[in-house]
Amino acid sequence: MRNKKPMNQQRNQKGERGAALVTALLLSTLLLAAGGTLVLTTTLTGTNAVDSTSEMQAYYAAEAGVARTLNVLRGNVQSNPAGTKATFRNVVTSPALWTATSGNTVTVTASTSAFQVTSIVDPDDLNGSIRTANPNYKPSRLQIQVAGFGSKNARKNMEVIVNRFSLSYDVNQVIQMPNESGDPINFNPGSSNVTSLSGVDAFGNPLPTLPPIGVSDADYAATNNIIDGCNADGTICNGNGPNITPGDPARLTTANTTDFLKSVKAARSFLYGTDGMMAAAAREGRYFSTGQAAIDSDGGLGASNPDGVFTFVDGDLVLSAPHGGATVSGQGTLIVTGTLTLDGNFNFNGVIMVLGAGRVLRSGGGSGNIYGAMFVAKFARSGADTDLFQAPTFDVSGGGNANIQYNSEEVDKAKQVGGHRVAAVREF
Repeated sequence: MRNKKPMNQQRNQKGERGAALVTALLLSTLLLAAGGTLVLTTTLTGTNAVDSTSEMQAYYAAEAGVARTLNVLRGNVQSNPAGTKATFRNVVTSPALWTATSGNTVTVTASTSAFQVTSIVDPDDLNGSIRTANPNYKPSRLQIQVAGFGSKNARKNMEVIVNRFSLSYDVNQVIQMPNESGDPINFNPGSSNVTSLSGVDAFGNPLPTLPPIGVSDADYAATNNIIDGCNADGTICNGNGPNITPGDPARLTTANTTDFLKSVKAARSFLYGTDGMMAAAAREGRYFSTGQAAIDSDGGLGASNPDGVFTFVDGDLVLSAPHGGATVSGQGTLIVTGTLTLDGNFNFNGVIMVLGAGRVLRSGGGSGNIYGAMFVAKFARSGADTDLFQAPTFDVSGGGNANIQYNSEEVDKAKQVGGHRVAAVREF
């Protein structure tokens, strides 16, 4: 018999012709698709990387524009023509005096990034009508918009709000002295030939005249009697009263008391809180455990600094200048937690805060001047939130003579000792 098996195998193999080709084509198609996807992904990744780089260039260019604008506001960039100080009023009125704020495109990195300050406005006076009507008006904040440009026409817009003051508080009296204890304050401004106290603005804007003293309601009558040349209880009026203008104190209310003296809790937070004045002074290298350490420091009390300095003395301080010495012994913002003694030829321009011991004394001969404002409050460093202000001491009846007068310009400088404050930033 014949074996038919080989013939059957041959027929089966004839039916399988081309299978390998189909398989190869299918595999090739899959590989081609995978390769195409890989090429596409690589291309997209490269494109995204380029686009991301362009966006980052634009973003950093916008940041550079903000930084350079702040440099102008801090007075580190000369105007063109030279001689114009970069006050908030000048910058918002004539931004073209500085390259960074002119509105022109400013190159950051050659051929890759640049910025343009597109808008500088006073959000409290958008159309400039207040500024036009009042030549003494000073914007308290500016709204600045900056556009940053990168390669491939990338653009980022950034907006910042800059406050003129690093410290923000109201000055409604030349000397503010809260007292909630029920005990009378120790107030002795001396006779008319010892100390003069005036709420008339020494800068001569003139801004409205301030009350010379701000006291709690319980101390009002006694303070008023002393200003009138009488004893605190109104008896024995000898007509030789202190030289105080205007002749009446102010009653402290919620409306006319500065925020950080509305309560002991607020005062402690202002001084000792996480973002309080003591912590800020430590960051700036301006915290001192004694008054002498502050006087001996490189910056001293700010006498040689035209804009003043921030000084925090955690203890007592004797403010004095030797005969024949500098005409200004201190300038800026001065905080004293102990006793402040005004001795001999003292001088200070700015704001003095005697917070803690709440005690101001005058001693020695000579003469001295304080132009600005003062806050005097007595309270313990720690305690319950419900603690009340105790009776402060303001006794400048010692030897010599002195002048304490409100000065709006020196108060403004005192509020700016930490530089302008960026209040908000957004990308739009």
